[in-house]
Amino acid sequence: MPSWEIPALDETLGELKKYSFVLIHEVDPRARGKEILLHILREKLKRGDLVGYFNISYPIHILMKAFEVSGIDARKYLNEGNLAIIDTFGSFYDVVSSLGGVWYLRGSLSADVLPAKYVEVVEAHKKRWAKLKMFQGRELYGFAMDVSDYIDMLGGESETLRYLEISAELRANARAYREYPKGTNFWLWGRKGGLRVLASVYRRATYVLRVRSELSGDRVVRYMEVLKAPDIGGEVIKFAYHFENGVPVLRRV
Repeated sequence: MPSWEIPALDETLGELKKYSFVLIHEVDPRARGKEILLHILREKLKRGDLVGYFNISYPIHILMKAFEVSGIDARKYLNEGNLAIIDTFGSFYDVVSSLGGVWYLRGSLSADVLPAKYVEVVEAHKKRWAKLKMFQGRELYGFAMDVSDYIDMLGGESETLRYLEISAELRANARAYREYPKGTNFWLWGRKGGLRVLASVYRRATYVLRVRSELSGDRVVRYMEVLKAPDIGGEVIKFAYHFENGVPVLRRV
């Protein structure tokens, strides 16, 4: 099974179950949940694995800067082919770049049609990976941040829930997932969601990790709580964490 790329999680939860769905709920921006996912993404790319990144929240130039700050040479990986970016933000707001390996969605993007358009793009890129024989010896990962921004994009929670439900049904039967390798998916639910995650998302997740912060004097203290994982029953596993050179370091508490 693949590593979490965070030793404390490998030791406590066991290595990551393949084809699982990992939800990280960032309760507040000080928790730096996005940096945890960017660390995992960086390590997967360094290993040569295949990564599909769904850019939901930022113009592409801001995303590329965030990758750079996180030590991810996105242009290199796009050119080498093991990184693909599905630019949802650019598709909605018509901010299109000429970068190779970046995909856009065309036409109407309502909750009813968005899932099918994602599937078309995923299948098209998987065909490219298959043609280049890039699946051999590599794991496949999908990253989506910040999924709660769909609430604004799609016009509210009910339309977001509609989109999520249609997506789940479509993925279960789509050729992109039946005829090509499946991946392990990481989603971050953050700023628009606040303390609440849509029940549909929580229910489908294999793992749910909630990250939050507290102020202690002039210090920020960060906590990660494992709310859901295989084989932990109703136990909540809690870690304190900090960052060393961009790497999250966890200590069980």
